[in-house]
Amino acid sequence: MDKKNIWAIGGGKGGVGKSFVAGNLGILLAQKGYKVILADLDLGGANLHTWLGVNSPTKSLSDFIGRETPNISKLLIPTDINGLRLISGAKDGVEIANLKYTQKRRFLSALRKLDADYIVIDLGAGTSYNTVDFFLLADSQLMVVIPEPTSIENAYRFIKNSFFRQIFHSSKSLDLKSVIKPILQKENPYNITTPKDLINYLNKLGGSTTVFIEEQLHMFRPKIILNQVRTKRDRRVGAAMKTACSKYFNLDITFLGYISEDESVWKSVLDRKPLALAYPEGQPIRQLKDICSDILLKETEFAGKNKLLSQLTL
Repeated sequence: MDKKNIWAIGGGKGGVGKSFVAGNLGILLAQKGYKVILADLDLGGANLHTWLGVNSPTKSLSDFIGRETPNISKLLIPTDINGLRLISGAKDGVEIANLKYTQKRRFLSALRKLDADYIVIDLGAGTSYNTVDFFLLADSQLMVVIPEPTSIENAYRFIKNSFFRQIFHSSKSLDLKSVIKPILQKENPYNITTPKDLINYLNKLGGSTTVFIEEQLHMFRPKIILNQVRTKRDRRVGAAMKTACSKYFNLDITFLGYISEDESVWKSVLDRKPLALAYPEGQPIRQLKDICSDILLKETEFAGKNKLLSQLTL
């Protein structure tokens, strides 16, 4: 594999299991024979090293951002899992709380130069520009949601803010900033509050803006993983969110599947042993294996469609 694939795990709300999903996906990819790097970008709340049973790192993301360690490969920490290495998160979230967009791109660019097939990023909670930008800069954008009202509400907010942020950044590179920026203001005169409003408005403008929004819709492909599922009613949340995003946002969101709530999960946390190693035959890991295989398949399909589109436009 010559292309580095970056998977970002976000979701908006804390406590939904982003680190659990990110860490175990990283292990499952390594078990498939890929070279994998887990990058802890939960700025200010980094804990993947603890979860993996790694001693407190001496170097972290802070050292690269502050240019104390300009070679990012020096941050790589080996783990007991063959093929899996770790980059620890910031020691203190303060010094990198307001990263410039160019700094974020520099970090992702450095990650892509590392010797790895897959880089799995564990993002922090919330919808800060740091979190959203790293989410958007990834190749696969995965959201972890639990079937509770606050998590679902935060997930919708995360989707909306991410789409608006993508439109903002893309408009700058395509000379549409003067058109897009006033529309995205919170108090805008166009009464645009949702992605659906924005899509409809840009389509009405016609010309290059219509082409622009069609391209953005093709690029924006978040995927939802439903965690801590207990009942049949819980299972329906993922499909319901996909339908709601299509109806109210005009956005195509993929629902990858669900992970059942199980006592083996918290047992593995207490034992500081990843679930994929502690309970490899348990139901949650079997479900996550199916999700992992589905992501890999969808990546292949998406790459194939992009290649065909590029050939048709030549």
